[in-house]
This record gives sequence, structure tokens and C-alpha cells, in this order.
Amino acid sequence: MVETAGGMIPFLCHVFLILFGGFFGLSFAFNKSFVQNSIGFGSKDAMYMGRPLGFLMIGIVLMLIATLFQIGSFDSPNEVIGILFIFTILAFCYNIGTTLKIFESFDGNDWPIKHAIRPLIPMVVILIRYFSL
Repeated sequence: MVETAGGMIPFLCHVFLILFGGFFGLSFAFNKSFVQNSIGFGSKDAMYMGRPLGFLMIGIVLMLIATLFQIGSFDSPNEVIGILFIFTILAFCYNIGTTLKIFESFDGNDWPIKHAIRPLIPMVVILIRYFSL
């Protein structure tokens, strides 16, 4: 698996993306207070908003697992990781825009910088994987 991933560093980045995405996907989908505690959406509707996002993230994680073990004809994770990279760029841009008050937050309160930093974690891992291939 390490050789097919492109070396040890891309393999570890692939595994980290699986674990990171799996944690957030499962938390969004099944933890009722995760959206309120981690993102700050206090309404009951926000809890149900996180479920589709969680299932979407679980789907991405399942595709990453399929490409890691080369199940079926899934042998290249580049497309899945590319989509994940685009998602992290858009999430970072929106969150930094909301932090800098370019965009209005959902409740009018200040948007913490921690929301802008979270998408940078998988983005940096994807960049490390890309430059180490």
C-alpha cells in the first residue's frame, strides 16, 4: 500500500485525511450537539443541517478508503483529494471573509478565527501529499 500511495509521506497523509474526515463526518452526522458546540449554530435546525454534511464527508472518506486499498477499479485518489482541496479552499475563503466582516455572519456576532483555521488543516496535509509525490 505504501508503494502504491507514492511513498511513506503520501500514505500517512492519505491515512490522516481518512481519520480527520471520518471524525468530522461521524460527528456531524450523529452527534446532536457537535454543530452547536464546534461551529456555534444554536438552533435546532442547525443540528439537522450538519447531518447531510456529515454523510457527504463519510462518502468522501469511503472513497478514500477504496482508493487506499484499491477496491474495485478505484486506484487513484487524486480526483477525490482534488475535490477535497477545492472544498477546503472555498471553506477557508468564506470563513476568513466572515472573520474579516466582508461577509455577514448568520447571527450578526463576530466570527472566531478558529473557524477559518480548521479548513487549513486538511489543506496543508493535501499540499504536503502533493509536493511529496
